[in-house]
Amino acid sequence: MDEDQRDKTSKEMIYRLVTRTRKDSLISMRAEDMAKFMDVSKVTMYKYFSSKEEILSLVISNYTDYIRNMDISSADENKAILERYQKSFEQSLMINYYFPEHFFNDFKTYNPRLYEEIVDAQQFRFKQLDELYRLGAEQGIFYPVNSAIFILDDELILRRILDPSFLVQHGLPLEQTLLDYYQMQKRKLICEKHVNTMDDSPIEELIRSFVAKNSRNL
Repeated sequence: MDEDQRDKTSKEMIYRLVTRTRKDSLISMRAEDMAKFMDVSKVTMYKYFSSKEEILSLVISNYTDYIRNMDISSADENKAILERYQKSFEQSLMINYYFPEHFFNDFKTYNPRLYEEIVDAQQFRFKQLDELYRLGAEQGIFYPVNSAIFILDDELILRRILDPSFLVQHGLPLEQTLLDYYQMQKRKLICEKHVNTMDDSPIEELIRSFVAKNSRNL
């Protein structure tokens, strides 16, 4: 097997494992269960990864790379502020779905070294969003907001929306609830003259695709 194929296969295995983080603790997971969730044998898993610690490191790399590679505060003048806001919404949705609160708490308690990498990535993302909100306000596109509170609000509400018990309790369909939340957030942030001209089709398609792919795993 050439290195490119090996790298592709190992990334697919890590992705399969990441999809389990909503329901299972990676820190306490046995090697046998990791292999099961990767859909390979334990022997095969250790052909790609030398140890459980390496697997955990790659999971965190998956998280930090996703944050750092989606440059929502790009200096590219041709990339509109509103498009970058929509990218930030997509990122918030994916982070809060794939990496629930217990995921971060586990690493904070049991693996401080890797938790430091998580915190560094979170700080990087906060700086990106803070810069995006500042630029948007300077250009008269966004209302001025307290970035820390707006980001916290996003995190807390999305986590509740993605909780099946919340949806059942209130009789809410996931797709429509996410669409309603997106509309609510953009109207809190974006000035009226801009909000009414936005093309929401990318977010509508994102949410449809997300629900079709993940609703069974909630």
